Amino acid sequence: LRMRRIFLSLVLAVGGFVLAAPSLATEVPAADAKQTGLMTELGAADFQTYCAACHGVGARGDGTVAEFLTIPAPDLTQLKTKNSGIFPRERVAEVIDGRADVKVHGARDMPVWGDWFDTEAAGEGMDKEAREAVVSARINALLAWLETIQE
Repeated sequence: LRMRRIFLSLVLAVGGFVLAAPSLATEVPAADAKQTGLMTELGAADFQTYCAACHGVGARGDGTVAEFLTIPAPDLTQLKTKNSGIFPRERVAEVIDGRADVKVHGARDMPVWGDWFDTEAAGEGMDKEAREAVVSARINALLAWLETIQE
């Protein structure tokens, strides 16, 4: 509930910035730097809560349950390197929100976080549009954090 409120506040504070930006620029105007920093922090927190068990605290595929996976979790710090120096933002978003099937996940062992975030956002006063804004903000926050850890 606390995380949902934080993300809703972020969506309202940032407004169209989060939803309209196809990617976060490396150099952000000073007024937006604080908001981008907050997004990155929230993305890091969500990563630790939802992703680190498989992908590891440092996102290198060495999480506490990684040894039990049929196929190893990927090292997420290498996404940019493996994509000719460009962070594959849209592809990563599709994997996180469930639009893209990932063959290594087999029968979709990786949870569809878009659905999960939507369920968490449901509540009194949260219409479909507000929930979608929260889900989009959370996924953008995860993407912002993942971009910061690329080697």
